[in-house]
Parts: sequence; C-alpha cells; structure tokens
Amino acid sequence: MSKRPLAEQVVVVTGASSGLGRAVARLAGQRHASVVCAGRNGEALDAAVREVEKAGGQALAVEFDAASEDECNQLVERTVDAFGRIDSFVRSHMVSVFGEVQQLRGEELRRVLEVNFLGSIYCFLAALPHLKESGGTFLDVNSALAYRGLPLQAPYCASKAALRTFLESARVELEHERAGVGVCVLLPGAINTPHFDRVRQKLGLQPQPVPPIYQPEAYAQFVLQCCEHPYRELPITWGAQKLLWGQKLAPRVGDWWLRRTGWTSQTTGVAKAVDSPDNLFETLPGDPGARGRFDSQSRSRTVWTTLRVHPTLATAAALLGLGVPAAVAKMSQTDAHGGRIRRLTRIG
Repeated sequence: MSKRPLAEQVVVVTGASSGLGRAVARLAGQRHASVVCAGRNGEALDAAVREVEKAGGQALAVEFDAASEDECNQLVERTVDAFGRIDSFVRSHMVSVFGEVQQLRGEELRRVLEVNFLGSIYCFLAALPHLKESGGTFLDVNSALAYRGLPLQAPYCASKAALRTFLESARVELEHERAGVGVCVLLPGAINTPHFDRVRQKLGLQPQPVPPIYQPEAYAQFVLQCCEHPYRELPITWGAQKLLWGQKLAPRVGDWWLRRTGWTSQTTGVAKAVDSPDNLFETLPGDPGARGRFDSQSRSRTVWTTLRVHPTLATAAALLGLGVPAAVAKMSQTDAHGGRIRRLTRIG
C-alpha cells in the first residue's frame, strides 16, 4: 500500500533530539517533508528544527515525555494544529539500563516499560484517528532484540518484544477493519548513537553497541522509504538479519555464543563510574547530535538491506556473480504466508 510522496507528508519523529530519530528528521527535511521533532531535550530539538529547515523542510519542535499519556496526546494535537494532519508517525524514543537482571531496581524497570512500551502505545492511540483520516503509517523503530534477549539488556529487550507483539495485534485488527493504516515495525541492528554515553549502566564500564555498528544515516533512509512504501517488518543490516535467522533456527547456539561474548561485546572495556549522569528519568543538557563515539568503527551503508528492498538489484547482483545469493532476491518477493509472489513483508 503506497502512501503519498514524502515531500507532501507531515511526519512526526519522536526521539528526534539525538541518534536515529535525529537522522530521520534531518533526512525528512532534505526530502522536503513537514517534520515535527519531538523529545525531552529542548535545546537539541531546537537544533534539530534548524537542521530540518536548513535542509529544505518545515519543522516544529515539541517537548514531551512519552511516559505521560497526556503529553503524547498533546504532541498529536500540536502537530494537527500546526500542519492539519499526520501522514507518518515515526516512533523512535527509548531509554534503557545496562546491567544484570539481579542488579535492576523496580523503579528502573517501570521507567523503561513506561517510556518504551506504554509511551509508544500512547503515541499510537493518539495518532491513530488522524492516520485513519490520512491513510498514513505508524512506524515503530524497534530492534532486532525484539526477537532475541541479550544479557545486560533485559528491560530494553522485553520492552521491544512487548511492543512488537502489541503492534502485531493492532495491525491485524486494522487490516480486518480495512482502515488503510500501515503499521510498520523496523528491526535495526547496532547503531552509532549518543545513547551509549547517556544510558544508565551498572557495569562500571563504557557501554557500546554489539558490532557490526552502522551510522544512523544508514538506517534513516529505510525508515523514510517505509513512510512511502511500508513493510510489515523490516530487519535493517545483515547483522540484524543474522540474529533473526539464528534465533529462529538455533536459539541454543545463540545462548552459547552470548555466554562467551555477551559481556565483552557490549562494553569498550574502559572504566566508567556507575553513578555517571544518565537520561533514564531526566534528560541531560546539551545537544548530542545524531552520532555517537563509534565513528571509526561504523559503516555508512548496508548492502544487504538495499538489496532486500530492491529485489531487481538483488537479482542482477546474483546473476553477475557478486557473491549475493539468488535466495535474497527470491526472499524479498515471496509472501511469508505461502501465497502469490509478492514482497515478503510489505503491507497490503
């Protein structure tokens, strides 16, 4: 189900003050969309608005805390007051805690679930009437970890899994209703964002994403592609795809591997005080931007996902003997429900 061109869309991006949300907002501006940049950090949101406007789009900053249902409703109301409608709602906000399960406190667990899970549902329900009117799309920037729990990230993984299955239920209900609303779940792999400098941690070490790591801009292009052509679910990067296949085919191998690498792969090994400032309950000052500290380790594009969403390119690459399995092209055209030939995860 194709949507209106991005240049004609009103796009709400939560978590737009930093990381992937920031990159999505900026790229949407480059493509001349009207963008609402939402999050907790007013200083960073103002900077995001300047980037969007400099790139050629219209923009509005809205400060809100996703854990508040009232503030989620106000975000939607301010968007509609400013631009008249919502075409795409990109949910990209999140908080987390790095630590073993037995180290976690109840207030920390509640906060992660209130922001990542309930806050996302509040946004979905607030935006839904307007998405029905516009025939728009709700895009959840979820995680490949919605399918595979990692040690040290139990609250984050649980919140992502809960949200994925909630939206799965909602998608079927909307399809049954023939509402015309797309519900798209994106499953990114590791991203170079400021999150790892601002997250609460109980390890005494600097957290990092599990390699391979990609720049946020590498993901942003696929988020915006789904604003026009939504997919049911879309793993982004080969690393995310491998994790999903591994969990499906050999979860015990994953358990074994994580026992060996799950601790060392999630930190840099550099000491960091456990009481360092974090953004779990309150935002931190300053404008962190889109990228984190891992520029030198990060890749700027993902060939795998490009081929997956462009099956013609995958077929050509396979025929030219570039080492891309012909199965990639076939996979991206075959319906998971065993019916006619069409895209595996595209809605409609």
